Amino acid sequence: MKRIILIAFALIGLLSCEQKVIQYPVEYSNDDFMKRSQERGKILHQEELQWFDEYMKKSDLKYVKTSSGFWISNNGQRTEQTANKGDYIEFQYQVTDLENNVIYSYQDNGIKKVVLGKADLARGLHAGLQYIPQGESAKLLLPSFLGYGGYGDEGKIGPDEPIIMDVKVLKINKH
Repeated sequence: MKRIILIAFALIGLLSCEQKVIQYPVEYSNDDFMKRSQERGKILHQEELQWFDEYMKKSDLKYVKTSSGFWISNNGQRTEQTANKGDYIEFQYQVTDLENNVIYSYQDNGIKKVVLGKADLARGLHAGLQYIPQGESAKLLLPSFLGYGGYGDEGKIGPDEPIIMDVKVLKINKH
């Protein structure tokens, strides 16, 4: 009886191995996908530049474009008083759209206490914190690639949406 059961299991094992499905990687005959993606990115970037240009023309604040690709409402200079990667920083921020509708308020976000470079922050916020001295605030105009990118935040911010962040740096402890 044991022998029959062993033979049955062996046959089942052999038969199940016969029909292997091989999954080959998808190959593109040309670079169409990459070209379309790059073209879409260029168009999106141009639209965002136009939106920010119109926003800045209407604003009472003066903005400086940073080397990181966003605009900031202070002088846009890093100094000894601004935070660097590895510094402990406490800050508050709110997120608005280009029509100044609040998406996430200061109260929604609360006070954030992080080590710069070790926290899960939008790239633009991380970079912007390095331009704001302790006790000061600034407005950041963030293109979508520095905000929440092509996926959004899977909440209130949609994909490829440029945003504005009002940031207040409360405390900086240099490491």
